[in-house]
Amino acid sequence: MKSFFWLLLVLLIPCSLTLVQSQRTTVDKNRRVTLQQEQLKKLLSKIGVGVLEIAARTDTPQTYRELKIRWGDSTKSITEPRSAISSEEQMQASRVSVVQDRKRSGTLPRHRSLELSPTHIFIVAVDATNKLRWWSIMPDPRVVRAETQTATGELRGENYFVSDVTLVVAFPDDPQIANLRFYHPVWNGTDFDLKPLAVVPTR
Repeated sequence: MKSFFWLLLVLLIPCSLTLVQSQRTTVDKNRRVTLQQEQLKKLLSKIGVGVLEIAARTDTPQTYRELKIRWGDSTKSITEPRSAISSEEQMQASRVSVVQDRKRSGTLPRHRSLELSPTHIFIVAVDATNKLRWWSIMPDPRVVRAETQTATGELRGENYFVSDVTLVVAFPDDPQIANLRFYHPVWNGTDFDLKPLAVVPTR
């Protein structure tokens, strides 16, 4: 009888530990999702985009669309780089066109954290009522890195913006998405502001 008791105890301890770990992982995940949603609300409230509660969101589509976009400034030469030091020079794209629109099977991974950077683009997909349906962060395709040699012989890196680029954006095949909005994150000293770059209709 004692042997049976100890055998049962040995079997139950790992099961209990696994259950506790599973519950802890779920709690941590829910906490992370809630924190991310609050960050999104704060950020997107500056540009008039509403964020749906997690419970109000629909199931993730099992297909996604892939847009190939040509984007540039018709007033600038394609080969003319512009220094990225001054955010005022990062103009809104004056020429945006969809070169290709494909539908693919599968789902897209979600960002685990909202980490903005001046060398990235923040993409927002909204419905007809300016409610958030999806978002993403991608490296800014306009940014090129150049290194120059100083008078002392040291190499100094600097970012430049090119005027004409092509980028590919994959987003959920959600019929409620009305357009994609592209923003450039600009650090104001305490937080990021979102400067509008382009709007691409998806319907």
